[in-house]
Amino acid sequence: MLSVFALLMFFPDRSPLKTYRLDLFDAYQTYLPRERKSAPVVIIGIDEASLKLQGQWPWPRTRLAELIDRLMSYKPAAIGIDIIMPEPDRASPSRMADSLPQISPELRRSLKSLPDNDHLLAAALTGKPVVLGVAGFDQATPTTAPTMRTAPIVAKGGDAGSYVRKFKAVLKSLPELEDAASGQALLTADLEKGVVRRIPMIAAVGNVLVPTLSLEMLRVAGGLPAINVEVGSRGIAGVGLDDIRIPTQANGETWVHFSKFLPERYLSAADVFAGRVNPEMIERKLVLVGLTGLGLLDYQTTPRGERVPGIEAHAQLLENIFDSDYLQRPYWMPMLESAILLLSGIFLLFAIPNLTPRFSVILAVTLSATLFCIGFLAYRTTGMLFDAASLSISLSSMLGSLLASGFIETDRARNIAQKALQSEREAAARFAGELEAARRIQMGSLPQAANSFPGETRFTLDALLEPAREVGGDLYDFYMLDRNRLFFIVGDVAGKGLPASLFMVMTKALTKSIVTDEAADFTVLFNRLNGVLYKENPEMLFVTAFAAILDVESGVLTYCIAGHDAPWLINAAGSVEQLRGEGNPPLSVMEDGNYPTEGLQLNPGDAICVITDGITEAMNPAGDLYGDTRIPELLQSKGGNLSASELLKIIRNDVRTFVSNAEQSDDLTLLVVRWQGPRTT
Repeated sequence: MLSVFALLMFFPDRSPLKTYRLDLFDAYQTYLPRERKSAPVVIIGIDEASLKLQGQWPWPRTRLAELIDRLMSYKPAAIGIDIIMPEPDRASPSRMADSLPQISPELRRSLKSLPDNDHLLAAALTGKPVVLGVAGFDQATPTTAPTMRTAPIVAKGGDAGSYVRKFKAVLKSLPELEDAASGQALLTADLEKGVVRRIPMIAAVGNVLVPTLSLEMLRVAGGLPAINVEVGSRGIAGVGLDDIRIPTQANGETWVHFSKFLPERYLSAADVFAGRVNPEMIERKLVLVGLTGLGLLDYQTTPRGERVPGIEAHAQLLENIFDSDYLQRPYWMPMLESAILLLSGIFLLFAIPNLTPRFSVILAVTLSATLFCIGFLAYRTTGMLFDAASLSISLSSMLGSLLASGFIETDRARNIAQKALQSEREAAARFAGELEAARRIQMGSLPQAANSFPGETRFTLDALLEPAREVGGDLYDFYMLDRNRLFFIVGDVAGKGLPASLFMVMTKALTKSIVTDEAADFTVLFNRLNGVLYKENPEMLFVTAFAAILDVESGVLTYCIAGHDAPWLINAAGSVEQLRGEGNPPLSVMEDGNYPTEGLQLNPGDAICVITDGITEAMNPAGDLYGDTRIPELLQSKGGNLSASELLKIIRNDVRTFVSNAEQSDDLTLLVVRWQGPRTT
């Protein structure tokens, strides 16, 4: 898995994790948008107000000519037009004359004698620092052209054409307008998942390099003869104009560093026509003319999730250039990310097997959080785009695989231990003579519920232990720690016979000694008990256990499970659920085992039913097991608001009915506590 993910990181554009990477890069700009330092660009929007004033779109090109003349009166540095005009103006007088057969010959001749609208627009463009936009196409159509007029682009260091985005044709304005303008430039930017994130600074139409609108406007504004392209061993390193150098990706694209949408970037064309413009907003500025009306369908989505006019991306790119505020993802970034993944993955491979699942998850979360912090810090301070998302997903997947492998191995070890346990139980049963006395001692050490709590009304309790042989390894115990706290425990020693019974007695005695000393701290109780049993255990036995303290006044139950089957909770209405907290190792398996506590608030009438596997593994003459599902079904149907003794009797009778005359295969222990509620006065 580590090798596969590292390979995906090395080729990010082919990775199935690309979507997550782009989402992270969008999050950078969403939560930490660029702050605009300078305002070199103004967008003249053909908006709703302009359409209301001048009529529906498309306008006669005489209106565009008038708009350009009015803009030029404010002395802009350059004008970029995000409008493509590939066909003659239908509003030209001569074309109107041809389209109106019903007019008189005199009116037709008069109309044909008037100047053509395209000629008037070309005249308005001539000698002005105006750049026309063109659209790139991957396939030629009847309306496209295979070439376009463009300024010279000088490549230094290699052939730039082999790296850049290539278009087979372009949709451009009429040749008359093309010749009159000071330049032409590409408007097209490829969308990724419907979002405009990158714009090509240079591309190719056929074999000819062409600039993007922003770059060509800077060339025209500076009166420069050519654009420089820096080609390195891994592709395009940057583009330049005089003393301006713009870093790019290897394919000539640049990531646009977006700020928030700012209405102050925009001026309505209606205000320009009406003369309601502060000259300082246009003088020596780069002016972009585009469609911004909501009904004109020239809107794009930014990484910030904002829907803005398409011309906005070029305006923000120009601000990036003037503020030298670029987003960069250098060619070496995927290599760095792959190296980080390999080092982190190798670290996890060695660390996880030596950690508990909880600390493994904490380690992985900490590592992922660190990577995300590095990504945001790199973006904030240097504009570098670091892919923490793919790294985090890769490492999380590895963690899941490692934990799953560990759980499988643990389950295999548990099965082996259970088989060994069965062998030990069979061997222990041979000591029949000694075991009868041991049985009397063992059973005599167990408390009897009937006379343990005279006059107690806050709870009812009953317990039952039936060894499979003369003596057994199951245990239970209960006693009051003080006036309000009831302690009870059920355990199952791994084995049967004399060794198991001795270990059971020792466990029971140690538990009472420690719990009386440690009060209600189960973590301390089980850790101490586990440590003592581990050291004083020459036969290498272990015991599963469930222990709890019930505050019989408040109904608060605090408990811990050590490798034991989780008990069942039966409420007064009869619904049944199993307590959480399984997964801890049995006592005496490992010296440094950790046993966290769990808590539960009981309601009056709630009961806790604790069993050992002698019930679930009880076998009938046909060899069928009683199983895990019969207990909750039985409690669901008959649990209700019964006393502890009644619940115990129902379960024991059901097990006996199922087993019939088959030999008992394992110790059977059952303890039921029902909390009646606090003492009433």
